[in-house]
Amino acid sequence: MISRPRLEQLFYTITDPVSGESIHNRISGLTIRDGGLVGLVLAVDGLSRSDAERLEATLMARIRQEPGVESLRIVQTAERGAAPADDNRNSRQASLSEIPGVRRILAIGAGKGGVGKSTISVNLALAFARAGYRVGILDADIYGPSVHILLGITGRATATAEKRLNPVHAHGLAMLGMGIMADPGKAVAWRGPMASGAMVQMATSANWATESGEALDLLVVDLPPGTGDIHLSLAQKLKPSGAVVVTTPQALSLADARRAVALYGQLEVPVLGVIRNMAGMMLPDGQIIHPFGQGGDIQAETGAPLLADLPLDPAIVEASDSGRPLTTGPMATALDKVAGVLAARLAL
Repeated sequence: MISRPRLEQLFYTITDPVSGESIHNRISGLTIRDGGLVGLVLAVDGLSRSDAERLEATLMARIRQEPGVESLRIVQTAERGAAPADDNRNSRQASLSEIPGVRRILAIGAGKGGVGKSTISVNLALAFARAGYRVGILDADIYGPSVHILLGITGRATATAEKRLNPVHAHGLAMLGMGIMADPGKAVAWRGPMASGAMVQMATSANWATESGEALDLLVVDLPPGTGDIHLSLAQKLKPSGAVVVTTPQALSLADARRAVALYGQLEVPVLGVIRNMAGMMLPDGQIIHPFGQGGDIQAETGAPLLADLPLDPAIVEASDSGRPLTTGPMATALDKVAGVLAARLAL
């Protein structure tokens, strides 16, 4: 087990290159997750680039010596992103991600298609919005975009004279994706680097901040199924704060989910949990059937904690096809709880 008090005490033993005192005041957002994952925010106000890099290297070396630490993620910021506990969230402007106007990025992935990943992405984003967070959603599935359909968006994205993209707003979310940019009647036939480049450009050239200049608390990124160029570009260039993997109880899906979790681990993106979708269906007589099996121990199967078991519900299909997402019912209730857990793990 990683000792939080030991880590906090460690910060007092490292000297700040500017003040000559300890660096404990530069540290915020310390998180310790299952599997030996440690994350923190390092404020580098007043430091030269070389001093900031040396300080981060020192922290890396010292923390990795601590018992139980398997992976470490340090985010540098020149703004103090951690507000006091009683601060009003609307006043926080710091961006801890690599995207202007966005504080945190949450990637939603799946080892294979057909598990309901996009449906979960949209409805989880809506759950965060119901909790009072400012939320955007980026459809990074370049070849098969569907987020605009799930949100009932028929309009097209626009751009400013400076060629910055304006997200489309629906159901309280700011949304961008190829579904509202490319010709809907034509397939996108791009090689991998072009697709990943388009994803990065959409993310970084969009006006995500509100009209009053307030940053989004969270950008949910709906990734394409599998593991490929877009996943690599997201991790390496946009630095997400965490990822959630969606699977079904079926053994075939779980095998792919394990590979997805392993990839994020290799890319040093913390996997915050797994959502098991289509986990049982209730018949009119009250009997519960399991078309995709019941699955096993998610933690043992994938190495990541189980966030929720979501039912296979015809109402979800109807809501998705109509572009009117569900705001009540078992799925919405379950995802409200998931959003609460993830908000704590993301330090929103």
